Amino acid sequence: MTEAHPLSAPAAPVSDEPLMPPDVRKTGYVYDPSMTLHSTLAAEPHPERPERITSIFTMLQMHGCIHRMHRILSREASLAEVSLVHTEELWHSLEETVQLPEDKLRELIAFYEAKSLYLNRSSTLCARLSCGSAIELCKAVASGRVQNGFAIVRPPGHHAEPDGSQGFCLYNNVAIATRTLLHHAARRIMILDWDVHHGNGTQRIFWNDSNVLYISLHRYENGTFYPGTTFGNYDQVGGPDALGTSVNVPWPCTGMGDADYLHAFQQCILPIAYEFAPDLVIVSAGFDAADGDVLGGCRVSPTGYAHMTHQLMALAHGRLAVVLEGGYTLDAISRSALAVVRTLLGDALPPLPPGTAASTAAVHTVQQVIRAQAPHWQCMRTAMSMAPMSSGTGACHSFSLPSLFLEARAARLWSSYQLLPLPMYSDGLAPHQVLCSSSFVLSTTDTFVVFVHDLGTLHQDASGAPYVSDAADALVAWATSRHYAILDLCTLTPLPREAVCSPTHERVPDTTPTHLYAHIESLWDHVCALSAAKRFVLVGLGTGCHVLMHLIAARALHHRVAGVVQVLGTNPIPLVPKSHPELKSWYLEHAHVVCPPNHPHLAWSDQASSGKRLGRVQRATSACPMDTLAQTIPLLEDMLRS
Repeated sequence: MTEAHPLSAPAAPVSDEPLMPPDVRKTGYVYDPSMTLHSTLAAEPHPERPERITSIFTMLQMHGCIHRMHRILSREASLAEVSLVHTEELWHSLEETVQLPEDKLRELIAFYEAKSLYLNRSSTLCARLSCGSAIELCKAVASGRVQNGFAIVRPPGHHAEPDGSQGFCLYNNVAIATRTLLHHAARRIMILDWDVHHGNGTQRIFWNDSNVLYISLHRYENGTFYPGTTFGNYDQVGGPDALGTSVNVPWPCTGMGDADYLHAFQQCILPIAYEFAPDLVIVSAGFDAADGDVLGGCRVSPTGYAHMTHQLMALAHGRLAVVLEGGYTLDAISRSALAVVRTLLGDALPPLPPGTAASTAAVHTVQQVIRAQAPHWQCMRTAMSMAPMSSGTGACHSFSLPSLFLEARAARLWSSYQLLPLPMYSDGLAPHQVLCSSSFVLSTTDTFVVFVHDLGTLHQDASGAPYVSDAADALVAWATSRHYAILDLCTLTPLPREAVCSPTHERVPDTTPTHLYAHIESLWDHVCALSAAKRFVLVGLGTGCHVLMHLIAARALHHRVAGVVQVLGTNPIPLVPKSHPELKSWYLEHAHVVCPPNHPHLAWSDQASSGKRLGRVQRATSACPMDTLAQTIPLLEDMLRS
């Protein structure tokens, strides 16, 4: 049991407002002036000082917010709760250290300064209070006792890692609250960290946890800004079992403001959040990106924080818990916290000034984030494929790389092989590119090749010049040289570079854009089925493999199909649906499924567990799906000879 310490520092009084009935849904708060007891023993003042929380609480009192809020009682976190995230060794080490005489603690100042920490006799008490109070607020929000709430706590937590305290943080308050709730009250939790520093501890704790989406906007500057690692770069997307659940928006410079943060919210953060569909949203609310903060160097206004809060309130049925992290200029953090609380209370949102526009640095950074997350989120694949075609000014036009690639591709395949574009944009379905042999070939051929594939991948050559690899040429050249008809459907989905499989294929969700299923059915009904062809060959690449599996199950076509070749990138292997057991033997006999050497399926060797539903899986000689596709042409020849 921990012993309560007497209050020895002046602070604003805690409201004695009684707890409200559990059926009242409003904004809650938690605050305990005992957390001001954590203060430095050094002669120089420290940025993480007790006045941070008293200034916020006083500001909320002055503007009449506290009496409109439901008070959540503070408490200390237990060893069992802290151990959900941190090692017991860390707990015991901190407790033993703070029991040292004050002169011994002073001797350790230099040691702890190397970790951007300080300790006094009351530090672990305050850390337990900070952590336990964050847990209680999040529990109140998750249970519906309040709709949303604000935890005015210190010391902060998001830099604390499982086995070590650092960066002004002793225990990771938000991470411990999240783990506690995942055990009891929530299935999926999103953590939005808008502190100006990357929350290295929180990201590492949930790196491989697919139930927690961690999103951080922070100054990065090539890893030179605190905490000074590359862990917060845009390409850090999560562990092998949780790809896409770490989302980093790494600002490359100082001075980022409202428009930059809101651009990131609109373009990548909110789309991913909606797709993740959390049960609860927790904000690691550092206010050191606020305009005027001495350490942050950014320019987010109280209005900017209000708008970010308002947009987050649209998630998780409004269940939003805001937990204080950093922020070191008292006026800036107090005004920012006031704006957030007023938004939580439902006050009118202050308007952004006219002409608010994101900087070039922000736009470029967000584009990098979208590209990094595209293999893991359908909304990001759509965002990358469907970039605006016009600048909107009327003075000039800009074109996305995918659109330029598709235009050039259509022109090239017409010039070389006389493939015609088919207009297939209907009923609000997302666009894609469909190219097909001429009507003369369709009416005279006895063999039809249906090729469904992902968008080519953007690369750079040795000089840095960009180029796009295209999967079509070898296959189209082969088909047209034999006077076969060919239908080429480009899905506008980028070929994934990271493995998105799991050991049990049944548990991997099909993330193929559903509009592609409607498209392939329409193409089959209105083009393929009406042709003179007596036999078909189906060829899939990447996402196209799942699209073709859907077509096989949706249409009774297997008696017309001579063979199927599926060339995987790192996509999950498509399975014959359990609802069509009659297709299993046919698919095993007619389908060649070719995986790159590093595909997880080949490492797990679990084909037996799925039996005939996988087809005949074989290892490619190249890790490049484009090369593998060209090397499968002999398989197609064999299928058509048999």
